[in-house]
Amino acid sequence: MKRLPLLFLLVASVGACSSRSNVSQAPALFAPSLTVERFLQAANTRDLETMGRLFGTDDGPVADTWRREDVELRMSVLADILQHRNYEIVSEGMVPGARIPSTRIGVDILTSRGLTVRDVGFTVVVGSGNQWLVNLIDVEKITNGA
Repeated sequence: MKRLPLLFLLVASVGACSSRSNVSQAPALFAPSLTVERFLQAANTRDLETMGRLFGTDDGPVADTWRREDVELRMSVLADILQHRNYEIVSEGMVPGARIPSTRIGVDILTSRGLTVRDVGFTVVVGSGNQWLVNLIDVEKITNGA
């Protein structure tokens, strides 16, 4: 019976320690690459709405600022280019000298035609609402290799 209060204090202190961690820091560690992964998955399934919600600028997603028809047309073109069998994130780093804080994610993409394109750059920025958004994709690497 003497151990019960000690056990309760131990559990309570562990919970208190974990609740002190800054939740906003955790997404900052993983969100840029996860955003790119979600974008690539949406491109493969031609989920243009999700792509429009994950693509944008520091002002926010294009789905909120462009006309719906423009979003669908542009995301459809990107989906066609980004169709793939597999991909692997190979690098991640801050973009030096960028106007707004940006992260470049390098992705090796095995295209649906069987061609592997190395280190396709996805630049990701934090948009309004603290959401990571794909801002720029080096599609020229894919289209030149096709």
